[in-house]
Amino acid sequence: MKKLILLSLLCFTGLFTSCNTSSNPYWIDNPTNDPITVYIDDTAYDIPPITKLEIDLAYGKHQLKFNNQELTFHNGGRTNKGQAIINPTQSTYIFYKQLFMNENDERATEEYASWALKTQSDSIRLKVNDTITTIFVPFQASNNIFISKSDFDWKYNIDEPMPEGLRLTNPIITRNNRQLANDPNYQAGKFQETIYKIYREQEFKDFIAQVSEDKLTFLLEKTPYADLPKVRIKLTKLNDITDPEYRKALEEQVQEFNQWLDMKGSKSTDEFKDVLMGQQLNKLKSEFLNKHPQDYSFNQAVAEFEEQKNLFMRFQLNIIEK
Repeated sequence: MKKLILLSLLCFTGLFTSCNTSSNPYWIDNPTNDPITVYIDDTAYDIPPITKLEIDLAYGKHQLKFNNQELTFHNGGRTNKGQAIINPTQSTYIFYKQLFMNENDERATEEYASWALKTQSDSIRLKVNDTITTIFVPFQASNNIFISKSDFDWKYNIDEPMPEGLRLTNPIITRNNRQLANDPNYQAGKFQETIYKIYREQEFKDFIAQVSEDKLTFLLEKTPYADLPKVRIKLTKLNDITDPEYRKALEEQVQEFNQWLDMKGSKSTDEFKDVLMGQQLNKLKSEFLNKHPQDYSFNQAVAEFEEQKNLFMRFQLNIIEK
């Protein structure tokens, strides 16, 4: 393995001192110091303090209950097989970016590290000691009920330590990236990589304490379950469709999609491929324009449906209406 130097992107001017997966898709995590009980449908999960629990969650519609609150959510099944953490306590998690560089490569300069810090940082509002401020830092924070890997592409999960070094290897040349073969940087070999690790809030503060005496406070507020935004299909352009036949066709597609939301179990996507993929609607859009040139009312309504539907395709777990 090449000799590697661990360069931290953690560098807050005037605030901090500079310093140098194989997992189940679903966990319920308890980052608190007290045991909790979480109910999903009729199953109670007793979770000790500072513990994450793997669960086997069927596809489809579910009820989650915790601490006298409840919500309805949908597990998208085969539409999106992404990892996700269920966060019933609405605790804060930190997604930290770490830069690894090969110290023996001439490209691994302080100027590059500084540039990487600027381009890979995000704006966040924090309380540092007694001061509330907004700064750019190489991490993000979330207290969402469902935390999806598609939003924060962590490589190292909770309870997985950040490594002290990485083996840096070039990506494999494929038909999709074959232009890399003539790239001088590719030919010179990979000299850096940035990875994400997810931390529980207190564990991240402990990590910060190794390099700074400053006290961090995250300012994310907890929203009551009943007030959390829900993903839904609510078309405003349906009645604008000028041809009743096509308006009815779109209504039937929406009804079928809502049936999919009510399904549960391994067959919840088997019979709904058409409405999920939009194949029939694509055919109807062409028919409508042939029948009604210059009339885009049906296409616009379909576009609205597809936009709302895509949220269910993007995220594995979604809060929905009861």
